[in-house]
Amino acid sequence: MKNDMKEGAHGLLRILRVRDGLAVTVGIVIGVGILRTPGLIAGYLGSPLAMLSVWVFGGIVVALSTLVLAEMAAALPQAGGKYVYAREAYGPHVGFVVGWSELLVTRGFSGAAKAVVIAEYLVLLMNRGSVPILAATVVLAFFLLHSGGLKVGRDFQNLSTLAKVLFILAIGAAGVLGGDGRGFFTSMEISPEFGGLLGFVLAYQAISFTYYGWEEPAKLAEETRDPGKSLPRILVGGAVAVAILYLLINLAFLNALTPEEMAGSQLVAADALQATFGGLTGTFVTVASLVILLSSLNVQFLGMPRVALALAREGMAPTNFTRVGPTGTPQPALVFTTAIQLALAVTGAFEFLMRFMMAVAFAVDLLVLGGLFVLRRRRPDLHRPFSVPLYPWLPGIGVLLYFIVLISIVWTQPVLGLGATSM
Repeated sequence: MKNDMKEGAHGLLRILRVRDGLAVTVGIVIGVGILRTPGLIAGYLGSPLAMLSVWVFGGIVVALSTLVLAEMAAALPQAGGKYVYAREAYGPHVGFVVGWSELLVTRGFSGAAKAVVIAEYLVLLMNRGSVPILAATVVLAFFLLHSGGLKVGRDFQNLSTLAKVLFILAIGAAGVLGGDGRGFFTSMEISPEFGGLLGFVLAYQAISFTYYGWEEPAKLAEETRDPGKSLPRILVGGAVAVAILYLLINLAFLNALTPEEMAGSQLVAADALQATFGGLTGTFVTVASLVILLSSLNVQFLGMPRVALALAREGMAPTNFTRVGPTGTPQPALVFTTAIQLALAVTGAFEFLMRFMMAVAFAVDLLVLGGLFVLRRRRPDLHRPFSVPLYPWLPGIGVLLYFIVLISIVWTQPVLGLGATSM
């Protein structure tokens, strides 16, 4: 037990177990994506077979990416995650770009998008209100919550994650038991602009947004017991569990609704239950969905200030970001990251936030995943408790798929893609 409580760097305690890491994965990954994107994906593709196929493809890409990241996480168990791997593979300048891209865009845009969807659902419940104003209010409320200290944020996370898991299981069971399966045999006409490659690319960007966050436990490497063994189990186990759950949920949606009924819906889960059971189920699902979203957004406010703090420790951000208050909150970093999310949330534009965030994420992740090959060549003697099987072919396929998707984004959405790759 004494060894388990051993301090890591900067006084961090190694107390997190495999099940704690899996809880972090579920807490951040299952959130706005699975609630908001199925309606967008149905509108992009129209066919139930195409919809399920792109979800399977997304799961395969995540699985391959997870194996690559698991090797680097086990070999370099330091707080900071992808920033650390980029720094070690390419040097401090690339590490700076990756760290700040994650802080400003992949995390900042993600947190803002979640706040926007929470605001949308509040408007649905109240039949009034402004999405930008409510989104800004949500961000400020979480700032006040986390100003109360780490214990407050942790306790909120534990309770909301439990409620989230129970709700997702209930939605899946209701869709399977109550639906008639008509969605599996019905397609819809899609807008001509989404025909061909663009529809697939937009659908995959939405699915990638839904998966994003599966790598979050790697940031907690210094607080994880036996990270060399635990991190690969957490990363691979969490990604596989979420992929299976997402596929089952989409099967449940199609069992209750047709693609046409799903298309454009802001909350497919509520529509699926209302179509099956009627009554007040739609309102119940909307309220429960708010709990899911609040849990996911809470992780943003736990994680983002720590990324800023890690960058500051390396001299890549203002030094006052390293100041930690008596309640365990890095307050200057919290103020800065809150301001980022607030500025983005007041746009009220979920789809733009999601698409731009994922365009940047693909570019950053492609660079980070490619770092595996650089580290294998430059540091062959680095202790690797876990190695990617079938090297170099399996990780090569994963990197190639990322490259193809990024090129497809630039080809089909040149303004969005070029803006992302210039970050």
